[in-house]
Amino acid sequence: MRDEDIVAAARDIRAESSAPWANEPGFDAAALDALLRRASSGERVGDEILALLASSAAVRRELSRRLPQEEDTDRSAADGPGYSGLPGFGEPSAEIVYRCSACEYEYPLFEVGEPVPEGCPDGHGPLTPVA
Repeated sequence: MRDEDIVAAARDIRAESSAPWANEPGFDAAALDALLRRASSGERVGDEILALLASSAAVRRELSRRLPQEEDTDRSAADGPGYSGLPGFGEPSAEIVYRCSACEYEYPLFEVGEPVPEGCPDGHGPLTPVA
């Protein structure tokens, strides 16, 4: 949602000072006026306006009614719950590999702090890091 949309909706809400929700306990007209003045001078105060107007249930409903409704194009009900996996098989971008000096055994580390085996499973001795 754009800051301009939030500020425009807040200006509309502030203009209706006689509306029933304007006397709600959570609605602070002076604070909203100060934020709107800051917005007029070019400051980005959309998040602060949202926080202020969302503190009262009635004003929050009015704000929601006035803000443009954006269609959710990122997902659909057909996708199902959760996330969709990436195609193919991923390879680590920067892995650390430990190798046996006697055979071709390699042990890649994928996470920081992952334990390294004591030695080669064939009993050839300790593994050494490959640069």
